[in-house]
Amino acid sequence: MSGFTLTEFRKIVELCFDGADAAALDESVLETEFGDLGYDSLVVYEIATRVQDDYHVTIPDEALDELRTPASLIAYVATRIPVDR
Repeated sequence: MSGFTLTEFRKIVELCFDGADAAALDESVLETEFGDLGYDSLVVYEIATRVQDDYHVTIPDEALDELRTPASLIAYVATRIPVDR
């Protein structure tokens, strides 16, 4: 598996929230804040936890507080995925 893109983000959302309409997550919402997408801090934390488990990336709480959009989370993870994955 290489990189972390919108496609991988959608898969994480689907895994975290059975029945979630991840297909609605497209390029047009990448810069929309999680709160405006209906994701509260607990939802974002659950997504981040799944990303950490599946992609072996550490997302400190302080960093997570700054990752307010899907685009920022995707970029953060994409630049931190271990090379040997």
